[in-house]
Order: sequence, then structure tokens, then C-alpha cells
Amino acid sequence: MKKLLVTLTILLTGTMLWAGAPAKVQTLMNEYKHHDGFDHVSIGPLGMTLMKGIILSDKDLDAEDRAALGAFEKIRRLTILDFEDAQADVKARFISKLQRLLNGMELILETKDSDSRLSIYGVDDGQTVRDCILFDPDGTLIVVKGKIGIDKLMELAN
Repeated sequence: MKKLLVTLTILLTGTMLWAGAPAKVQTLMNEYKHHDGFDHVSIGPLGMTLMKGIILSDKDLDAEDRAALGAFEKIRRLTILDFEDAQADVKARFISKLQRLLNGMELILETKDSDSRLSIYGVDDGQTVRDCILFDPDGTLIVVKGKIGIDKLMELAN
């Protein structure tokens, strides 16, 4: 019984740490969005619904495009921070703080090119990926609140 309680405590603590991590990244984004060279855009649930409606009203969309939009129907908020043009010292401080926050998160995918790198963090439960954070140290941070179905993404990839 004691082992069960310790195991549950460890699992819940890990879950609680992850649950607070996207909020901490969002707080860090809000802290730096007023600095020169930091451009911030946040689209909430209403904006996401309006955007989807506008896109779906396009007559040129084929069935594949509509299916692609369906994979993203459970996204509640999209926040983008572009800091490519920030001053070098402020940018370095921001990246340092962000990397400390990201170290405690689950890395889902990382792609590297000759001159760029993109890391994707999130919670993968086998069927969906939720609360994704996309980070490019060259100057882009994107936080996606909500769920994306893995099966739908795989269909799109094929």
C-alpha cells in the first residue's frame, strides 16, 4: 500500500509539473513581449473560431484541405512570439529562461537543418498531442493550447 501511494504521488507530481509548464512559458512570453524586437500575437477561442470560419468559406478548398483543418478543430488558443530582431543580450536572457522551463518538459520531436533547429514539446497520450510548444532558438516561439489528434495528423502526412 505504501509503494502504491509513493508511486501515485510521483506520477501526480510529474503531471502537475507539466500542467504548469505551458502557463510558465506563457508568463515568460508576456514578460518579454513589450521589449523591442519582440512581436507578439495571441489568438483566443473566438479568434480561432472566426479564422476557421473564414478559411472554410473559401470555395477553393478541396476535401484534403478540409480534412487538414479538422485535425486542428480542438485548438483553443494560439500564441506566437517572434524575437528574431531582438537585441542580442535580451534575446540571450529570454532563451536562457525559456530553456530552463523547457528542460522539464517532454520533447516530442526535434528537427535540425544545416542552420536551423525546431523543437516541439507537448503531452503525447498516444491518441492526441496537447499543449504543444514549438521553439526555434533563431527567434520563434509558438504555444498551441488544445489537442491535436495523432491519427488525423498521420492521415494528412500520408
